[in-house]
Amino acid sequence: MEEGRRIEMTMAEQLFQAGDGGWVTPRSMEQALCAVGANNADVLFIHTDLTFGLPNMTQSRKELMAGMMKAVLALGVGTICVPTFTFSFPNGRNYDVKKSRSRMGAFNEYLRKQPDAVRSVDPLMSVALLGDKTYLVTDIGHESVGDGCTFDLLHKEKGKVKFVFLGTRPALCFTYTHYMEHQLHVPYRYNRPFTGKITTSDGETYEDTYQLFVRYAGVVPTGRDDFEQQLLSTGALRKASCGDGFVYCVEESDAYEAFMEQMKKNINYILECPYPDVLDDTFVLTEEMVAL
Repeated sequence: MEEGRRIEMTMAEQLFQAGDGGWVTPRSMEQALCAVGANNADVLFIHTDLTFGLPNMTQSRKELMAGMMKAVLALGVGTICVPTFTFSFPNGRNYDVKKSRSRMGAFNEYLRKQPDAVRSVDPLMSVALLGDKTYLVTDIGHESVGDGCTFDLLHKEKGKVKFVFLGTRPALCFTYTHYMEHQLHVPYRYNRPFTGKITTSDGETYEDTYQLFVRYAGVVPTGRDDFEQQLLSTGALRKASCGDGFVYCVEESDAYEAFMEQMKKNINYILECPYPDVLDDTFVLTEEMVAL
């Protein structure tokens, strides 16, 4: 009977099966996160993707996400943030703090639906949070990556802030770079207002306008991973394997300093090619907006 209970518990802990047959468990995921220093922080901002292997088909998606949450919470970090961006207004929709789904990943959706999670009212680039520093999502301004946004508050936070890429990588989704672009007032982006209706978690609905730091027409973001490689080469970005995927972690202050240094050398650092001489603020969406 005891052996049967042990086997059942082990199967329940198996989240993703890697190509080599090994299993990613909450414990092994926690170990990978600790290996990159994610446990040594006051605030974690986590980008996620499910690249660890084949999901355990005996478990529901909710159970798999609960296993990942177990790994994250085991780190003992006081505040956990995840992006729950919707870009609701640019996509022609109103924004509901409780009901508007995000396309930032299954884990992010799972976290934002937790009873004790707090989500910002930003109708463009909302953030969900678990933990004590709720002001990081409640005391925000009206610029999604500018003054008073969650990224701005993270930059000014006195504690140790780290960005974690769990199953994804900085080259694919380091949204903080757009805040740093705003800090530099890069010439190839501009603040564009978007207006719509917001429904708060208390059910109040009102109209509001938020600013999004969008690219001018013809400005193409890079497909290269120069910044990621720069951070890896200096040791600022740490990397560990987790099943078929990887975990990365970098301290906010290290990323900020490195990015500013590179941008001051080359303003086109994270563009595919130099921005146009003539800037066109025509803004047309040909498909749903999911990234900045």
